[in-house]
Amino acid sequence: MPRLILPLLFSALAFLASAAHADDFSYPDINAFLSTIGGTPEPLQAVVPAEPNIQQEDLRVRVLPDRKLPPAFDFYTKMGFRVAWHDDPAPLVFLIAGSGSSYDSARLDYLKALFWQAGMHVIVMSSPTNYDFIAAASTSGLPGLGRRDARDLHTAMSVALEHARNKTGLEATEFRMVGFSLGAMNAAFVSELDEHLGQFNFTRVLMLNPPVNLYNSIRRLDALSHTDVPGVDSTESFYEHIFDKLSRYFALRGDTDIEDTLFAGIQTSEEALSDAEMAMLVGAVFRFAAADLNFMADLINGQGRYAPTRQKVTVSTSLTPYLRRALFCDFGCYVRNQLWPDWHSRNAEGTLEDMAYETSLKSIDEHIENNPRMAVLTNADDFILTRDDYHYLAETFGERAFLYPRGGHGGNLRHHDVTARMLNFLEGTTP
Repeated sequence: MPRLILPLLFSALAFLASAAHADDFSYPDINAFLSTIGGTPEPLQAVVPAEPNIQQEDLRVRVLPDRKLPPAFDFYTKMGFRVAWHDDPAPLVFLIAGSGSSYDSARLDYLKALFWQAGMHVIVMSSPTNYDFIAAASTSGLPGLGRRDARDLHTAMSVALEHARNKTGLEATEFRMVGFSLGAMNAAFVSELDEHLGQFNFTRVLMLNPPVNLYNSIRRLDALSHTDVPGVDSTESFYEHIFDKLSRYFALRGDTDIEDTLFAGIQTSEEALSDAEMAMLVGAVFRFAAADLNFMADLINGQGRYAPTRQKVTVSTSLTPYLRRALFCDFGCYVRNQLWPDWHSRNAEGTLEDMAYETSLKSIDEHIENNPRMAVLTNADDFILTRDDYHYLAETFGERAFLYPRGGHGGNLRHHDVTARMLNFLEGTTP
């Protein structure tokens, strides 16, 4: 479904962290939310090829032949993905997006370019919680369970690979996998499944900024959109609050050009966002991802809670009231109202904690521990992790845990030292 507010937010609010001073050997000492929104200062980034210089194509393929959707959503019966390839045989890396994200997100585009430049074919997959994947490739239409999502994702990866081979002629010499955020947790479960199936036999699996207990991380993300900001009492009034700041800034500056450096300018003006406002901005973005998840899961399952029932959907049906309703249901709301009833119907004696454990990394400890093919990369200030989560990753992965003191949630993934660490692991060389 088309997103209107997020492109505006990211064009107007994403800023260059280069406003913070840092030397060439470390990531800037800024707060986690600033890191997450701003990313890596350009002088500290590893250089990757420009998009026009990469041999790539966006493809769509039917994964579930029996999936039927209302005519207005017929486009989503095919799953989209992106493939970048070389003419010669090469290792192929599957790249899995984070919570609610599509295969064409900016972060994945950068990682795709990084891995392609290093000589790998790359297939970029949307998150199983992305509306496109839910519609085209989720057998249940209710993502959020580790092993079930892994089965769906494994099938989708197999279909995407075959389609990419037919379209491009690429030849893979081995298979690797990289996931970001929720996609990193998905990668761990796909790796565990493939160990039994023996289809891809992944030689390297790299997890970037994963949650440990998904539902604990969900609670932390949901809480961000309720950060106490003076004068703001809802997500809607938060956007009004932010746009008021932008209006005042533009009025003082005398023009309305939206550039990459816009927010750097705002942050050095009287309209600079506070830490609380940045936290709420991050939470609001995740809230939109949750709205998409709620809407599409409800549509697939025909409950009529957040989406119109199949009988009521036509090409002229206005989705605005349904999307607005979905926006008031965060990730925790989705778990309680849609995912938990489905799981509990098959596990009558189970508890919510049992369901959460089944989708935590701890449930596949035997696969993760002492597995030289798997590594994790994360930051001490990643706000989706508790202190115990961070210690778990450090202790479980040991020398295969690439830990950084700061960078927020994926904010340092373009840093040249961090990218070098990724490539060293994927290529099996010593850092």
